[in-house]
Amino acid sequence: MKKESVRIEDKTDLCIRCATCMEFCPVLKVTDRFPGPKQAGPGGQRFRGPGVPPVDRCVDLCIGCSMCELVCTSGVDIYRLNLMAKAKYYDEHGIPVRDRILANFNRWMNRMPWITPLMNRMSRITLMRGILDRLFGIDKRRPLPDFQTPTFRQWFGRRAGSSPISLEPSANGKVGYFYGCFTNVGEVDVGKAVIGVLEGNGIQVTVPEQDCCGIPMLGGGDLESARSFAQKNLLSLKAAIDSGMDIVYSSSTCGYMIRHEYASLFGLQGAVEVSKKTYDVCEYLMGLQEKKLLKPPSEIRRRLVYFSPCHVRAMGVGLPALELLRLIPGLQIDLVDEGCCGLGGLYGFKKETYEISMEIGRDLAERLLKLGPDAVVTDCEGCRLQIRHLTGMKVVHPIQVLRDAYEA
Repeated sequence: MKKESVRIEDKTDLCIRCATCMEFCPVLKVTDRFPGPKQAGPGGQRFRGPGVPPVDRCVDLCIGCSMCELVCTSGVDIYRLNLMAKAKYYDEHGIPVRDRILANFNRWMNRMPWITPLMNRMSRITLMRGILDRLFGIDKRRPLPDFQTPTFRQWFGRRAGSSPISLEPSANGKVGYFYGCFTNVGEVDVGKAVIGVLEGNGIQVTVPEQDCCGIPMLGGGDLESARSFAQKNLLSLKAAIDSGMDIVYSSSTCGYMIRHEYASLFGLQGAVEVSKKTYDVCEYLMGLQEKKLLKPPSEIRRRLVYFSPCHVRAMGVGLPALELLRLIPGLQIDLVDEGCCGLGGLYGFKKETYEISMEIGRDLAERLLKLGPDAVVTDCEGCRLQIRHLTGMKVVHPIQVLRDAYEA
């Protein structure tokens, strides 16, 4: 990890040892294998200078929810201290093959969609899952996603090429959509819902060139690769913004990376300008609502529960998805606040952290099962995967609910 890869101000001395971060850490609540954000972060930072012994691998148990930084009253970058420690550890020991596979899996599926049916079949073979478990440490109890064809990018390209929708002049502006890896290959309908809702509200949508946002690599301690992807994405996103567009995203995880880490962690040129013009799709639609430009949705009779992902809370943008869905007549939707779902991106797929992942999400699962809604709504694809695994419930993106109300 090159020193110029990241930009972090060491505020270790500002820590007053109030232990607020320890109270909110989801990992510390369920296991004593992790010393907690205070000990692993500011407490361990004094051992991480040049020429000192390598840090303990316990930092790999940090789930990356950023709650410690959100609640820190002294402004210490606790999560980032852990992130730097993790990167230092892997610099000295090498990144495991398993972590490289998991971090790049969606990207590979994006580039080779023709192998989708084969991968889906292999993921359901008990013997194959046993091999992945034993050789690579990808826990066989964790369901792998079903990958879809055509991809969202293919669907959008064919649609635009065969029967483009005329939106000239654009009634409510133009946006570039950052769909993200998982929407492209794992939840194509989320991308379709985004396009349908935006265009239905007079917004012209384009899809800029894009690669992985970089957060899977960041979480795995591969800061160089994460920075490289950030630079690639910034070129196309900045070009879209310079042409008069805003950027919208449907994945809260991708949004956090673009709006927060590209500028504050990597300090990349143009990242601040892109961050200022990048919006969660529900946040963008609420902006239209405030201007009285949002098309009124039709009535739908459902009882839903909304769960706010960690990265939505970490960005400090409020709960735009919940506000948006409460505009739908007849829809009963309540907020469930149970902390972290426990998946943590790649964290919940690893053999050594699968049990921790499940234990973190247990309170949320019990609460949802007790409420028994028609469906659970959340902005994060990881949360959707985890809640389905924990409860067997139907879990959807907020934009899919709004799309259903428009089509009702």
